Amino acid sequence: MSAAAATDFRYDPFDKDVMTNPLPYYERLRREHPVYYIDKYDAFIFTRFDDIIDLLSQHDNVFIASEQTLPSPEKLMSVRHTQPPHPLPMDPLPRSSNLGSPWYEQFRRAQIKPLRPNGVASIEARVRELARERLDILLPLGEFDLTYDYGAMVSAGMICHLFDMDPSLASAVRDTVSVATATDPDKGGFNQHSLVDNSVALILPAVERRRAAGADGSVPLIDGMIDYRLDGRPLTDREVAQQLVCVFVGGTETVPKIAAHGLMELATHPVQLAAVRSDLKPNVAKAVEEMIRYCAPAQWFARLAHKDTVVAGQPIRAGQRVIFVVGSAARDPDAYANPDDFIWDRKIERLLSFGFGQHHCIGVHLARLEIRVLVEEFLARVDQYSFDLARSVRSPSSFQWGWSNLMVKVG
Repeated sequence: MSAAAATDFRYDPFDKDVMTNPLPYYERLRREHPVYYIDKYDAFIFTRFDDIIDLLSQHDNVFIASEQTLPSPEKLMSVRHTQPPHPLPMDPLPRSSNLGSPWYEQFRRAQIKPLRPNGVASIEARVRELARERLDILLPLGEFDLTYDYGAMVSAGMICHLFDMDPSLASAVRDTVSVATATDPDKGGFNQHSLVDNSVALILPAVERRRAAGADGSVPLIDGMIDYRLDGRPLTDREVAQQLVCVFVGGTETVPKIAAHGLMELATHPVQLAAVRSDLKPNVAKAVEEMIRYCAPAQWFARLAHKDTVVAGQPIRAGQRVIFVVGSAARDPDAYANPDDFIWDRKIERLLSFGFGQHHCIGVHLARLEIRVLVEEFLARVDQYSFDLARSVRSPSSFQWGWSNLMVKVG
């Protein structure tokens, strides 16, 4: 297979029409141009489920997000690599998501303890408490933003819990992430420097408190990073905060969009909603997997090839880029029957919404728990609900294409 030389079709993840609704583009890419080359970015686009598995299964630092996982269009056009950086520059220290082995795995191990299944299971009661508190406030209003005022506040509250931050900062966490991840609706991309700087400003005081307290392991997300040694040296407080930005942002941004959109899909399929309600706890757990497949807002991620390789029959030279479109993989008919239909009890054996292989999402267990609890608690309290889409917002986005604001009416 070789990259298609398309003549009557153009795809660019930063094109406004694509950002407004990428799904028709994905369908045509999968069918006609499964390996699509964009010369101005020197990037190969992969949209089929199995091809992305092939790409993400390659190890030995073949692909590294050394240019960022979501490089801006300006970044992609301004740099054309004849040879990728080797060794990777470590001063100033990049965030771990932009590093290869062994550093990526080392940083991950240092912060993963509270995000493992046992750690996540231990905080379910807190997630439920936060969801119930929000519903106590919101349900009497009769109408509210299901994404921003319900899901995002619960997710931000859990970030405060994991980072040992004052719970009153939840709205500041939510607002910081929401503003900093907003895509430029005309040019695509977002200001990653602003995202990191604004997130670090909130994380840094928590890191400083933990170091002063002795980092005894009682706040494992931060304490593990304080105890980590890079070539024998401890990280500075700012470096620790920078390494935790991924958890901070990802743990706030994605879950609310999936839960809100998933509840909307159930509302538009009343037979399915009734089936889920018939035995709420086990059925919501099953429906969550379809919500993740169908509603996950993340569209694509980028990597830089650090070695010559072949993906899905396409030779790729060191220095070239690959973009794998997980939003397309979720609608691949070779992976899912009738993929454009929402089917609450679909049998799902594989998902790419949270990545695969080395760079699968570190917070996947927490995300599943939060989505399940958000949906369970809402359906347990609300008999009838509908949506006002005229007052809802799904902005054009090159990355997090989802309902930023979803107005729900309850009664």
